[in-house]
Amino acid sequence: MMFKSLLNPLQLGKKRLCMFLLVMMMAALAACSGAEKESPAAQNPPAATENGNVSSETAAEPEEPEKVEEPEAEPEAVELTVYDPTSATSADEFMKKYGDAISAKFPHVTLHFVHSPDTNPGGHITSIITAGEPIDIFLNADLNHYRLITPFKLEHDMSEIIKKKNFDLSVIDAGVMESVKSLSSDGESIYALPYSMNVLGLMYNIDLFDRFGQDYPTDGMTWDETYEIARAMTREEDGVQYRGFITQFYNMAWLNQLSVPFVDPETDKTLLNSDERWSKYVNNLVRFFEIPGNELKERTFGAIRNLFNASQTAAMYAYFYPTTEIEGLNWDIVTLPEFPELPGVGSQPMLQLAYVTSYSKHKEAAFDIVAYMASDEFQTERIAKPGIGFPISSNEQVKNAFAQDAPFLEGKNIHALILKSSPAVSPNESPYGSTAASLFEWTMYDLAQGIVDVNTALRVTAEEADQEIAALKAGNE
Repeated sequence: MMFKSLLNPLQLGKKRLCMFLLVMMMAALAACSGAEKESPAAQNPPAATENGNVSSETAAEPEEPEKVEEPEAEPEAVELTVYDPTSATSADEFMKKYGDAISAKFPHVTLHFVHSPDTNPGGHITSIITAGEPIDIFLNADLNHYRLITPFKLEHDMSEIIKKKNFDLSVIDAGVMESVKSLSSDGESIYALPYSMNVLGLMYNIDLFDRFGQDYPTDGMTWDETYEIARAMTREEDGVQYRGFITQFYNMAWLNQLSVPFVDPETDKTLLNSDERWSKYVNNLVRFFEIPGNELKERTFGAIRNLFNASQTAAMYAYFYPTTEIEGLNWDIVTLPEFPELPGVGSQPMLQLAYVTSYSKHKEAAFDIVAYMASDEFQTERIAKPGIGFPISSNEQVKNAFAQDAPFLEGKNIHALILKSSPAVSPNESPYGSTAASLFEWTMYDLAQGIVDVNTALRVTAEEADQEIAALKAGNE
């Protein structure tokens, strides 16, 4: 038997003994080799969890060296000049409204605020450019685009930066964004991003209406109804002349409800004397100043505004709602009076825009700030809540935050301007529209003082505008 022979190997023959020893050596070598190749995990297989997965405690992979992330490079410190053509805006006011939030968001940016020293921003801009001084961000109303942007070639199409920065334009109301694009000749270039908007309304002095026993104006009134109220409120009492109605002609014309431009964008010819809508619009306004006692003696923006804000001798004022408290004035506001054929249509919207200028040497850094001003965060905290303007956001939550932190607007009928009235369509305007608009403003002062009749005024203004436009075009060739 085998076991017996293993125990008594000497009983085997020499030849068989050699064979036996050879086999035993080979078996021993094979056993050693197998032991070297078998891993500890094979000897003790990892336990499985209830769902069949291998337990991480017993089947942990060899640890890889921990990756150390490179810290992001600190943004390069940069100084940006922000320009505002409004002479009344101080550096302190800018920082309080916008600058503090921008500086907190971009601590590497130092803001340098510059504003026009007087009511001639064009002359100030000319001096800045001539001196080679920078303007990185230009804050400007869209109605001044052709007056303060195009004459100085400040436009810079931000489309490429928008694409590079992956900025989502859908955070901005689609209609507002189309209005911005309409400022470019191709209708697609983006020279600015909006950061607030406003529409015209009809403010009224509550105390004067109470004093004279008249019903307050209401939303949705027609211009004819407003005219009758103006007649009733215009009077002289105790030696004081009270005006029934006043307005600012430049703004009213640019944002007119009839959506008629000053100059034909195809021909660059003025429309003041050829489009009957201008005659309709002008006659509607002029009749208010033909009311005895309501003649307009003032010929500047400030003097007209002070009739309502300061002396408080004007009962109704067609203009934008105030964004700061007016001391001692008890006022409210209703929608802008309507034309019967355009029920529910208010003024065109006025957009406040932030441009990255062609002169800026720090366009990407400037764009970061402009984009932030259009963000939901900035729109909520710096535009909507303090009531500085209506937000341009497409986000309903942002819109609903309007005037939450504006005690001076508490109880005012502000929301009616956007809830009970729709903005008129903004027409395509010629780059020379501002030329006609400036002449038109002075013509309206003459009309409001009875110096000239409507037909003559529109004809003469159109002729002068066409001459100036022709000269400008000849100079650009």
